[in-house]
Parts: sequence; C-alpha cells; structure tokens
Amino acid sequence: MIIAMPMSRERLASHFTKALQIGFYNEQFQLIKLVDNPAIEGDCSAKKALLELIIQQGTDIVLVQNIGERMLGKLLDAGISVSKGSASQTVATLLAQTADLNLRLTDASQGRASLKHAAKGGCCHSTGDGCGCSGKAKAAPGSTRLISTPAVQVKLDKSVHYAGFRPLVNK
Repeated sequence: MIIAMPMSRERLASHFTKALQIGFYNEQFQLIKLVDNPAIEGDCSAKKALLELIIQQGTDIVLVQNIGERMLGKLLDAGISVSKGSASQTVATLLAQTADLNLRLTDASQGRASLKHAAKGGCCHSTGDGCGCSGKAKAAPGSTRLISTPAVQVKLDKSVHYAGFRPLVNK
C-alpha cells in the first residue's frame, strides 16, 4: 500500500495542489520517496503531471486537508482513495488515520468548488488546445470507486461568493 501526502514544511499541506512536495509512504508509514510537486505552477498541465505522478507511484490513498472538486474527482476516477486529515496533526497520526473509512472522501462534490475554473468558462473549452484540464485519468485496474457521478451540465453563476463571511445585519 502506498500513501501519498502533499507536504509543506514537513507537515500536511493545507491544499493538495499547492503543496511544496509530495511524500510517498509505505504500509509501515516509512517515507519511501519525496518529490517536488509538479503542480506548484498551478496551470492545467502541471496539475495533470501531479495526477500522473501519483498514479505512476502506485498510490492507493492520498491524504489531504483541502482539495478541489475537479482533482478529487480525477483521483477517485483513477481508483485512488482520498482520506481527509488536518495539518495540525503529526505525520504519524495522519498516516495511522488513513485506515479510518469514516475519513474517506467518496464523491467529487466533497472537494472545494473551483471558482476560477468556472469564471473562465472551463479552461481550454473555447480554444480547444487540449491542455488536459478536462480529461479524466485512466482508471486503475480493479478500481474501487463506489460512487459514479454522471456528467452534469452546469450553468455558470457569475455572482461573487465569499466563503466564511456572514451577512452584516444593521441594528
């Protein structure tokens, strides 16, 4: 079993694709490989490179604190389990908790919505240059994804949303 953990400053990174490095651990929770994150550039092809790296390493579980719904869906489609953790916990504790099925993310909707992607109308759709952001990863043999999500046509919401703010009430 291989567990991948996005890391910054030797801790779980707060966001999957913005981590400085990706640590790969074996079933005894020993670090077997530490790789610079190819997605740190942030564009579609860099994120695709990160996904391919994780698949090539034979990853079974990815440990995250926060992840976007698009990347979460691609990991799940590739047959990779995703487990939720907190950067405030030690690496040893996080690795041990990957066995807890209650911490698993099972649907792309459990990830954060990409407001930038929606605002752009979905990158590459107008130019057709095929940067890879909309392609799905190939499912691993024996994929364990339990929930399949049908393709849904989304109407773009052009209003601005701020997470974590409450409306101001005049007294």
